[in-house]
Amino acid sequence: MRFLGLGSYLWRATPLPDQPYTRQFRLFPILFYRSGPDTGSSLSVVPLYADLEHFFGYERVRMLLFPLYLRIEQPLYERTWLPFPFFSRVGGRAGEGTRLWPVYGHTVLGADYESDYVAWPFYVRGVEHPGREETVTRILWPFFSSLDGPLIHSRSYGFLLIFPLYTHTTDLKSDTEIEGFPWPAWTRQIDRKTGRRLSLRLTPFYEDRVTPTMESVFYLWPFYRRHTGLGPMAGYERRDGLFFFYRDQTELGGDGRLETHALVPLWISRTPGDSQTLTFLDGILPKNEALHRVYAPLYRLYGTDGQQSDLLWGMWTWSDGKLRPPWYLSFDE
Repeated sequence: MRFLGLGSYLWRATPLPDQPYTRQFRLFPILFYRSGPDTGSSLSVVPLYADLEHFFGYERVRMLLFPLYLRIEQPLYERTWLPFPFFSRVGGRAGEGTRLWPVYGHTVLGADYESDYVAWPFYVRGVEHPGREETVTRILWPFFSSLDGPLIHSRSYGFLLIFPLYTHTTDLKSDTEIEGFPWPAWTRQIDRKTGRRLSLRLTPFYEDRVTPTMESVFYLWPFYRRHTGLGPMAGYERRDGLFFFYRDQTELGGDGRLETHALVPLWISRTPGDSQTLTFLDGILPKNEALHRVYAPLYRLYGTDGQQSDLLWGMWTWSDGKLRPPWYLSFDE
């Protein structure tokens, strides 16, 4: 049984091998209760006390008066903070290390990751998958940082807090190069084989980008944006203004050419012969049929649907050459 997306209560007649409990109650992320014939009962109240299994991707999480004490356990290593995040130790079958943040730190987490830092963040070194196809990160803040892996090589210089003045990245997977100065406001991406420019960003004045399926252009973000389909998306075109307040969209569908025009909250029109005023949710998400059927009639002052027109929430309708007021008599068989 679940309620409000946060609470749940589970009961079963016999425990499972990987879940030896017959009763479990959760009020995420505060209260956790479980009970089983072999394990007994336990109650965790975060952040006062917790002893949880399979929590947030970890095999076991323990805490007491967090952030005073925290311990996380994985099959090959375990980490203990006392208090979090200033002092920690790493142990277990494949883990080692000690950290006194931000003065010094050394950590090894099996064959997945190792890191060192001195006077964080002035010198930081991290290695993913050491000894294999490793990815190495180095930071000498605020002067320099680098990222080197099997498919990527990146250099950044001159940090203003967390943003570098200049970056250069070579992406071997997509065979592209990216330059930024200052990043991320002004950037350029080129194809390494042809030298063709794939994107240019001059925030907030202009941006263009080309992919195998789409060409996008921004002017004075967020005032105007245009998407044009390429290749398998040919025939698709969309223009937006002020995020979602104005939309002009054309695409090829199974029944031919489909067009959507919207100016939220004034009006929306969709082919074939479907329009209304006012528009809110259905103007923002015009392809959501549930919104169109359930919510749009609540604020529909005037609308057309195929051969029928209606006024004032459907009180007056015009169809087949007949005007139907809110109350009428019909003797048609």
